[in-house]
Amino acid sequence: MFRLPLSLSAFLAASVTVFAATPPASSLAFDPASSPFADHLADSYANYVGEDGLTVRPRWGDAPLTDFGSVPVAIAPLPGMRDIAQVPAPGVHPRLLVTPESLPDLRLRLRQTRAGQRAWNNILAWTEMMKGRYESTAPYAQPDLWRGSFGGLRGPVPLFRLGLPRGNGVAYDRHPGAAAAWQALIDGSATEFPPFYWHVMALEAFRCLIEDDAEAGRQLAAATTTALRLDQAKRDADRAARQAKNPAATLPPPSQPVGEFQLAFIYDYAHAFLSPEQRAALHAELAATTWSHDNYGTFNAAHGSRSNWATFSYWLFQTLAIEDEPGFNEIKVRGMYRGWRNLFTYGWFPSGATFEGEAKNQLGLDGLFLFAQRRDRYGFEPLAAHPHALAYATRFLPHSVNPARDGFIKYDLLGGSRNQGSGFTSIEAAGLKYLYPDDPAIDWVYRLSIGENYENVPDRPDGYYNALLTFAVFATDFDPANDDPSRLGLGNTFFCGERALLMTRSDWSTDAVQLNLHVRQANGGHPYADRNSILLNGAGRVWSPVQGARAFENHKASLVVIDQKPQSVHSPGRMVAFADSEAATFATGDAKYAWDWNWANQDPRRGLYTPEDVRAGRVTLRPGWELEPNSTNSFAYTKRPFPYLHTPRSETPHWVLPAGAVRPVARQANHPVLRAYRTAGLVRGPRPYALVFDDIRKDDETRLYEWILTLEPDLQIVGIHRSDTRSLDILLTGDDPAQANPAPKEPLPPRRASGLPVPPGQPTLLVRVLHADGLGEPFIDVTPAKGQVGPVRRLVIPARSVDPRFRVLLYPHRQGAPLPSTPFLAEGSGFEVRFPGESSADQLRFTPHPSGLSRFTLLRDGKTALDFAPEPPPPLP
Repeated sequence: MFRLPLSLSAFLAASVTVFAATPPASSLAFDPASSPFADHLADSYANYVGEDGLTVRPRWGDAPLTDFGSVPVAIAPLPGMRDIAQVPAPGVHPRLLVTPESLPDLRLRLRQTRAGQRAWNNILAWTEMMKGRYESTAPYAQPDLWRGSFGGLRGPVPLFRLGLPRGNGVAYDRHPGAAAAWQALIDGSATEFPPFYWHVMALEAFRCLIEDDAEAGRQLAAATTTALRLDQAKRDADRAARQAKNPAATLPPPSQPVGEFQLAFIYDYAHAFLSPEQRAALHAELAATTWSHDNYGTFNAAHGSRSNWATFSYWLFQTLAIEDEPGFNEIKVRGMYRGWRNLFTYGWFPSGATFEGEAKNQLGLDGLFLFAQRRDRYGFEPLAAHPHALAYATRFLPHSVNPARDGFIKYDLLGGSRNQGSGFTSIEAAGLKYLYPDDPAIDWVYRLSIGENYENVPDRPDGYYNALLTFAVFATDFDPANDDPSRLGLGNTFFCGERALLMTRSDWSTDAVQLNLHVRQANGGHPYADRNSILLNGAGRVWSPVQGARAFENHKASLVVIDQKPQSVHSPGRMVAFADSEAATFATGDAKYAWDWNWANQDPRRGLYTPEDVRAGRVTLRPGWELEPNSTNSFAYTKRPFPYLHTPRSETPHWVLPAGAVRPVARQANHPVLRAYRTAGLVRGPRPYALVFDDIRKDDETRLYEWILTLEPDLQIVGIHRSDTRSLDILLTGDDPAQANPAPKEPLPPRRASGLPVPPGQPTLLVRVLHADGLGEPFIDVTPAKGQVGPVRRLVIPARSVDPRFRVLLYPHRQGAPLPSTPFLAEGSGFEVRFPGESSADQLRFTPHPSGLSRFTLLRDGKTALDFAPEPPPPLP
């Protein structure tokens, strides 16, 4: 049987029926020295190997709980923000997301809202299956989404994950194996059980709480006690084997309980159904395993807290399950609050864009809600009212919706252009909707995330949090009348001069043209080589998507590649200029630094680096590398006045090690270029179009320049028309305009079958090369898969030249719409864009600049609609 560490045994009282504790005064100015854990060492993300080769762990009492860095942020409750019921007195349950005060309203919402009904049916499908009582004809099992797959499964949720035998005539309905396994857990005769049961037992605890089902609650309590015993025995055996291999080692206590955060839900929601002995057993497990490991952001420098690890909420659930009871580590909770708050301040920009892009979890709405429930208990500020987080919710997220409204645009590791399941999920949207029930922008985002028929309600209880359970707590219906985003006052453009990201669209219709330019001045932990990449949507579909993890190499992004050499994955680009008007929106990015230099972080094998080590030359560098002299503000278009942004990147605060440690950035020559500017923008009007001008030059030699547009997998070339040696037209279309089908197993041929007409009204894309010196023959290819990185379909327009000067017009339209004529005004001075039947035309008049950087004036009806005159940025050392 697992035994508690000696230092914890004093915390466990003899009687566990009711725990009594006196909470400290509500204040962020909590003194860690007052905690019984002050002298204990944390098993921390901030651990490192010391000079003696031993692991160095921080002391809990040294956690800088009130260090929120140098950026002042005002966080206060906002009008329209829901007042959250506060946690009950110590020892009273439930207190995780649900409180005795909030229960009546929650029960009502689960009965009366479409979101609640769908979530509740999904919960019943899981719990009934676990107990061997599932009926595929029952109301909770509708709609039938699996249609007999996975050995006969019919219903709305992936029940096969329970790991029960299937096939050979064994159906899911009234599954005899499930009934026997559940009964064996209840009566204590079980010798094993499927691990996924922990997730579903948490749902059963929630169900018993909502329905006040005491009989089922007592059965769950007995089953949980058996499961606890079995998994503790497995863990004890594993620890004994590890200790036998290294008898001199001191093993830290387990960092998570058996059943992980699901055990916390069971202890909290089934608390009234547990006997004193059962309660003691669950409490002992939680007390022994939740105190030792911190969450990200507890010990590291505030300015370095930019990782989305900070919003892993499972640490919170496990710890708060025994809040104010023996074994509860309050420092850990306050450290998590510090990590969340600092992430919002330094990992988000005031625009609402993020430092790390969109990957994995984001705001962590379940954690924000837990903090909000403890406003009075700890003095926590309402982090959902943090101005950066609110800008993300009300500005960035609406603009990241693609025009067809079938997904969100997300960059980085889990990125994509029609994203529904990562980075931003229905949990985030539901939490925001619950906290801000009347905000129209949040309501519209929630609607798009959850689906018109609430089809995106979570169907699984696992992951970083129990998504189905958490959603049920937030379950709220959207406003069906709030269906016109043009009335939300969002404007057509989102711009972040710190992230160096432009998202702009022609309007808010579903056929709108959308163009993104991602210069990427700021990089988190999941970047790819995509400085100056574009995204293109229009005519009701995605044309050139964000590729997500497939685009770590820059030849898999929509940009220009020189001699098939890579940009650096980590070094930044620089936004040069931005202009936004009613008629047009343009920005210019400079990717030169990413061509000139590779970046790499420097960590010692033992110990850690400090700023003094950097200045004294004690950083060990490989041959050919040097310390990066430039600061964050050296690259930023929007420069902020805080000193940490002027610090050389060689003295960057370490993202995870204790405050005072730095992670020096070093650089090495990559493939230096003379220039690498891209100007991209959108021209609005009755027939909107995009323009991309590339002023990129390696040197004075003839090189292979490839203008790349990544494509959706169904796109093919309809035809190519070449007017002269420096210009051509390419027409693309795809036979899956709604993009509802999976990608074909075998890549489609590059060209559409000869003689196969494009149906009238089908989305079509004109890619018109207005000018490119040394222009070759365009082609579509599919890059090979590499490791875990998948293939990417691309349109490639090659040019062999010293200075290709790509000028490209992109016109998404529907088949049958007129195509523009684009005659040159005069050699080198610009061109006109005129559509048949239109009385007016646009003129782009270029002004030569010694730097080679495109400067132009957009004229409409002879009047200046946009004057775009970017200046080259100052050179960097």
